[in-house]
Amino acid sequence: MRHITWQEVQVEAERIANQWRGRVHTVYGIPQGGAPLAVMVANLLGAQLIEKPTIGMNTLVVDDLIDSGKTMERFFKDFRVDAAFRKSHSPKHFAPYAKCIDDWLSFPWEKNDGAPTDGIVRLLEYIGENPARDGLIDTPERVLKAMKEMTTGYDADIAKILSVSFDVDFDELVVVRNVPFNSLCEHHMLPFTGTATVGYIPVDRVVGLSKLARLVDAYAKRLQVQERMTKQIADAMLEHIKPLGCGVVVRGNHSCMSCRGINKTGEMVTSSLHGALRTDNSARAEFLALAGY
Repeated sequence: MRHITWQEVQVEAERIANQWRGRVHTVYGIPQGGAPLAVMVANLLGAQLIEKPTIGMNTLVVDDLIDSGKTMERFFKDFRVDAAFRKSHSPKHFAPYAKCIDDWLSFPWEKNDGAPTDGIVRLLEYIGENPARDGLIDTPERVLKAMKEMTTGYDADIAKILSVSFDVDFDELVVVRNVPFNSLCEHHMLPFTGTATVGYIPVDRVVGLSKLARLVDAYAKRLQVQERMTKQIADAMLEHIKPLGCGVVVRGNHSCMSCRGINKTGEMVTSSLHGALRTDNSARAEFLALAGY
């Protein structure tokens, strides 16, 4: 976490004021983080601070941070816009001179140092719950801990996982069937679970057995879609093991389909094949048979 100081905010406020001096008459701060910045910019410009932007008032709309850009996009067409900070993935045209920092930012005016738990508290309030009641007091911390645990794949070193291999004279299929996994759908952040079957034809060396299960976890424990996860596992095997062929079959059940929307269950099956397992019909058939097809 990167703690932004008042001095850093002041520097960015001065930068924004210098950029827009003589070009705007009013300043509006996007709630909540944009409000303190708007006060500082308006004072530096000698401009009027307004509570609601109105077309035709020559208004500058400011925010503390541009992340995805969705919030700023609402104002971009009708107003001048700027921000103090942005991320490297943020749309640059909204605030091309904003300071770029790729980290979780906390601002001086935020409660609890702008901890991610603030967002969980606001979500509980949004659905009509009372975050202060007995059963929910520690829920934000629990949710945050669970999310970190379920997304440890982002920290996985794939090359290191697959670096453990042994000099074994074996040139037939090696298959690990039905490796359980738990993942999170990136569209709704709801779990999808299932099994992955991975196999490869080694060249000179075989990889440690548990490493294939760790490889599945490395890609499952992220915000995912099953199709991408299947391909990532197969691509990693091809790159790091360098086999004659490799393949992955994933079966998954998605709660984003079973507990919302259509409310139906159904197993999704995806596969990804490389090398001999893709081009040699007999090798392909043998792998798919061992995978349960």
